Amino acid sequence: MDLESEISNSNSRSDLGKFAENVTRFSLNYLTRFGIAGVVVYSCWIAIVNYNYWFSWHVILCTFGYLPLMAESLMLFTGDELWSRQMTRTAKYTIHGIIVSIGTVMIIAGNGLVFHYISPGFHLNTVHGITGLVSMILIIVAIPVGLMIKYYRELQSYVPIIRPIWYKGLHNVLGVLGYIIGIISLCFAYYTHWFVYYTQYESRLVALIVTVLATAWTLNGAIVSMWYQIKTICS
Repeated sequence: MDLESEISNSNSRSDLGKFAENVTRFSLNYLTRFGIAGVVVYSCWIAIVNYNYWFSWHVILCTFGYLPLMAESLMLFTGDELWSRQMTRTAKYTIHGIIVSIGTVMIIAGNGLVFHYISPGFHLNTVHGITGLVSMILIIVAIPVGLMIKYYRELQSYVPIIRPIWYKGLHNVLGVLGYIIGIISLCFAYYTHWFVYYTQYESRLVALIVTVLATAWTLNGAIVSMWYQIKTICS
């Protein structure tokens, strides 16, 4: 009886620990979403209240492209997401592709406005501009690699004969790097002349901290997945 009691107590502690972990991760997921929503409202509200034709649209489109769309496309694959756990893996990939495609179109449109209206080369004189351009290129390249994964069987006769895990790893690396560099660009945007002119130091600091913390949490699932893919490739 004593042995059975010990086993029962051990199982109870294990279940309790798992429950506590799930509650914590669930809470962090939605705190992250609230933080992202706050940053989006903050950035877009500044752009709308101080409306400046094309430049305001640059801020709105790029902010929405990265936060919340790219962020949500990554959180879709975390194992503790209640709504995405109800989906099949195929459905997740499809929704991921749709969200990423919409986000990429918004980012291209937002950056395109800058390239069109600002004098040639000016956008590449700032860290914000350079990181934004690099991020956009990486995300654009990641999309066809993702399509190659989805339609691997149909494309086998047209693409190099490489294990699908290599394409998955490449897609993950390109997407995660593009997202991280895009968020870095967004953080530098808080300290561009336009943003500094219309905002207070305290609000920019809060936006920066929330953006960094929210981004770090949205990446947790993608980083774990990428680590397992690298281990599989190397094995």
